[in-house]
Amino acid sequence: MMQIIQKIPVFDGLTLEQAQILIQNSRFKQYKAGDTIYQVGGIGDEMLILIKGKLSVMSVTGLQLGETLPGQSTGEMGVFTGQRRSATIVAAESSAGLAITRNALNSVMDNDREMKCVILENVVKELSGRLAEANSRVDVLSSAQTQSSSVDEAPPSEESEMEASVVDEGDDVMSDIDEEEMPSVEHDA
Repeated sequence: MMQIIQKIPVFDGLTLEQAQILIQNSRFKQYKAGDTIYQVGGIGDEMLILIKGKLSVMSVTGLQLGETLPGQSTGEMGVFTGQRRSATIVAAESSAGLAITRNALNSVMDNDREMKCVILENVVKELSGRLAEANSRVDVLSSAQTQSSSVDEAPPSEESEMEASVVDEGDDVMSDIDEEEMPSVEHDA
């Protein structure tokens, strides 16, 4: 269990003793498939370290954004930043994990300054990585949108140029005919 804690990016670099303290301040939780663990917009006052099972990360519209597997955590950014949950977390199958609250984590870190420094440094790295990933996604989406706009504004195809040419030639033929040469057509009223 302590090795799992040490593999979580936010807790990377902790000693076995520090990992054991985190476990002692955590609660074991179990979930059935389909259980909502965290709801988008909810208060981020707890994080979960998944021990077994699989969790789905869902957008506000219900789109699956990703998944959390054993040895990974979810909810940690809300615990450290105080922001509300940015996604809904649902148990994709029977799952279990260790939950640690913001208050318990702060208490542990306040009692061990070295642990606090390691964890906060890891949080900065994690947030920086997520920001870089988000920036890359924005670049990809922006590029795709620009390409889509370019297709809408693409030069006319050979076929549409021929159609325009036929119309132009027809206009030229009609302008060569004098109105006087046009037969008159009478309409019955």
